[in-house]
Amino acid sequence: MLTPVARSFSLRILLGIIGLAGISPFLWWIKADVLFTDRGTILLALAAGALCGSAGAGAVRGLSLRRLLPEFRSMDALPILAGAASTWVVHNYLLSRSLDSTLFLLTRSWDFAPHFNMFNMIRNHGSVIAVLPPAFDGSAWTASAYPQGYHALLASLAEISMGNEAMDVAGEATLFLKLVGVSSILGTVLVVSALTALPVFRRRLAVTAPLTALACAAWVVGPGGIPVFNAFPNFGLAVALSIAAIALVHLRTLLHPLVSSAALVLAVVGVAHGWILLLVLCLPAVIVYAAYLLSHRRDWRWPELTGQVLIIGIGLAGVLAAAWQLRKMSAGEVLNTDGGMHETDPGLTLIFVFATAAVVWALAASRGTRSRTMQRHSAWLLATPLYAAVLLIALAVFQLTSADEITYYFHKSMLAVELVAVVCAVIGAGELLLPRIRAMADRRTVTAASVLATLCATHFFGAPYTGLDEKGLKASAFGSEVAVNQDKSLSGPLPKPIEKLEAMAVPGRQPFIYVGHDVGTDPLLMAQWSLTLQGIWSEGVQPAIPMLKPLYKGPNQVPNAVEPILESSMDLDVVVDPELVAPLQEWLPEHAHRITTWKQ
Repeated sequence: MLTPVARSFSLRILLGIIGLAGISPFLWWIKADVLFTDRGTILLALAAGALCGSAGAGAVRGLSLRRLLPEFRSMDALPILAGAASTWVVHNYLLSRSLDSTLFLLTRSWDFAPHFNMFNMIRNHGSVIAVLPPAFDGSAWTASAYPQGYHALLASLAEISMGNEAMDVAGEATLFLKLVGVSSILGTVLVVSALTALPVFRRRLAVTAPLTALACAAWVVGPGGIPVFNAFPNFGLAVALSIAAIALVHLRTLLHPLVSSAALVLAVVGVAHGWILLLVLCLPAVIVYAAYLLSHRRDWRWPELTGQVLIIGIGLAGVLAAAWQLRKMSAGEVLNTDGGMHETDPGLTLIFVFATAAVVWALAASRGTRSRTMQRHSAWLLATPLYAAVLLIALAVFQLTSADEITYYFHKSMLAVELVAVVCAVIGAGELLLPRIRAMADRRTVTAASVLATLCATHFFGAPYTGLDEKGLKASAFGSEVAVNQDKSLSGPLPKPIEKLEAMAVPGRQPFIYVGHDVGTDPLLMAQWSLTLQGIWSEGVQPAIPMLKPLYKGPNQVPNAVEPILESSMDLDVVVDPELVAPLQEWLPEHAHRITTWKQ
C-alpha cells in the first residue's frame, strides 16, 4: 500500500491483489529446495524491495516521502466496507476451529474435496502437482492436468500466515477453509476497488455509492456468492480478475506503461491458472490494450521497450503453462461435463446483458469530452459481456447438439457473463449519469436520492439481512440464506458421516478407501474425502471411486462395491462400518486382512 505505483488508495488495492494472485502461480512451479526459501518470504521480500526502492529513488530525486502515502477520498472507504460485508457472509469459514465443523462445511458441496486435495498436495510437496514425481503407487497424481493458480495463491497466503511447514491434515483442512473465505473477501474487494479506482467514480460519492452497492451486492449476497458456497472459489476469483483486467485498461493512462502492462499480464495469468475458459472475458481488454501500446510505440526509449517485451514474454509463458497442463483433456468432454451447482437466474443475466447493451449504445452515441478513440475503446471494453453472450449461445448450441441438454459448463459460463455484465453496466451507467447529476445544484436532493438508490441496490438480489428470521422476515438473497443455514446447522449435532471422516484423518495407516452408505451423503464424495485426507489420491486409485456406484441403490450393496476393489490390482484396503467388518471378512477370507473399519 505504501509503494507509489499509483496515487489513489483504491488503485493500490487493485494492483496489490492482482500482483498477489498473478505472481503466486509462477512461484509454485519451482521446487522450494531450488528457491532456498519459502514463497511467503519471497512475496514479502518483493513488497519490501519495491517499497525501499521507491523511497530511495524518491530521496535521490528530492521527492517528499509523503508520496508513499496514497490519496484517500470518501469513496476509498467503499472497498473496505465491501470487504466487511463479505466477511460477514463467509464468517463460518473464517471462524471454524475444529476438524468436524470444517469437514461439515466442506462436504456440503462436492468440489471442495479435489480443491483441498490440490492445496494439501502443494503444502506437503512444495510445488504444483504437474511437476511432482509419480505417486506412491507409481501412477500420476490426480489433478495434475488441472491448473492450480488459485491453490498456489492459498498456499502462498498459508506460508505468510502459518509458515512453510505443513501441519497435520486437521490443521491444513481448517486453514484451507479459512483461506477460501479470505479469497472470497479479496475477490469482492478487488471488484469494488476496480470501480472506485476509475476516475468517473472518484468525482462524487452520490453517484459512486449506489452503483458500487449494486456491484457489491451481486458479489456478496447475489450470484457472486455461488462460486464460494458451491465449491469452485477459483472460478469466482478468476471472474474478479477478468473484471480487474477491464478496469486496468480503462486506467491505463493513470499508470506508468510498465506498471499497467505488468498488472494486466498478471491478471490474465491469474485467470488462465484459475479457470482458463474465462480468458475469453479478458480478450477484449487485451486487444484494446495492445492497440494502445502499438499506437504509442514510438514514444518509448529502449529500456521501456525491453521491459514491455519481457513482461509480454512472461505473460505468454504463464498462459502457455496453464494450457500445457490441459493438453490431455478433450475440449468436447470438458464442455459436456456433468456437475451440480446453484443455477443463476437467466432472467437476471438477460437484464444485465441488455443493460450493458443499452449503456454501450448510449455511450457510443453521446458526445463526451474524451477523444473519439478513447470513447470507442471504452465502448469496446464495456461490450465484453455482449461478446461473451454470443459465445454462450454457441456453447448452448454445441451442448444441445452433442448431449441433447444444457449442462454444467453452460450454467457456470452464464454466471460469469452475468457477473461481468453487472460491473460493465455499472461502469457505463456511471459515465452516463455523472455529467447530468453534476449539473444538479441541489446537493440535498442528490444526497437523498443517492441514499435511497443505495438501499435499493443492496436489496436488488433479495433481502440481505439475517437477524429477523424469527420474526417472519426471512433473508432471500442467496449469500444470506446460505449464511443463515450454516449457522443453524452448526448450532446442532453434526451428521454421523462427519465423525467417520474425522476418524479417518489419522496418519500412518495403510492406504484405504471408505466404502459405505450414509443417508444424505453421496458415497462417491465420502470416498473422495477418504483419499484426500490421506493425501493418496492418485490416478492409480481413481478407478476405485466409480466402483462404488452400486451404493446408490442402498446399504445392502456394500459387498458388491467392496469385492471389485479388493480383487483389482490396486493396493488399497477398504474401510467399512464396524458392524460390516466380520461378515465381509468371512465372505472374502482371502482379503480379510484388507477389510478394516474407520472406528479406532
